[in-house]
Amino acid sequence: MSDTRLRIYLNDHLGLVTGEAELARRCRDSNKGTSLALFLDRLQSELETQRAAISDVIRLIGGRESRIKQGAGWLAEKLGRFKMNDSLLSYSDLSRLLELEALSAAAHERVALWDTLCEVLGGDDRFGGISFPWYRDQSLGHFNELNSERRKAVPSAFPRPVKVEVRVQPD
Repeated sequence: MSDTRLRIYLNDHLGLVTGEAELARRCRDSNKGTSLALFLDRLQSELETQRAAISDVIRLIGGRESRIKQGAGWLAEKLGRFKMNDSLLSYSDLSRLLELEALSAAAHERVALWDTLCEVLGGDDRFGGISFPWYRDQSLGHFNELNSERRKAVPSAFPRPVKVEVRVQPD
């Protein structure tokens, strides 16, 4: 196995998790006082724990965190704020839906990350203190919760027109 390839792979995912945590924070702050905000607060905390675990793996294979890739993840989230939705100056229902879709995709990437690490590093004694299957299952739980929240956001983002039936009585 190539530790060089593994370092590249892990730093790519570290950058993704950095951007994901920023997006979770922004979405949480835009949905204060809701059950979604409570979930996103927990998600962000758990993302920081996963981020630290990825950093630990990088260190244990003799690598260093790429500040450039983490900065790219952070910057990508910031640039995403300038995307035009249906409201230029305020948060919209469409913004919520798009953010939840992006967070779902990122959670799916983390499931793949931890699954790959289970396969590649599962029997390596250097990583005995890191439970790759546990993080994979946690990420899968995030993915499922985010999809549930995304489905709840669809009707607000795309409301159905109200049908009004008018009956005219003959004279």
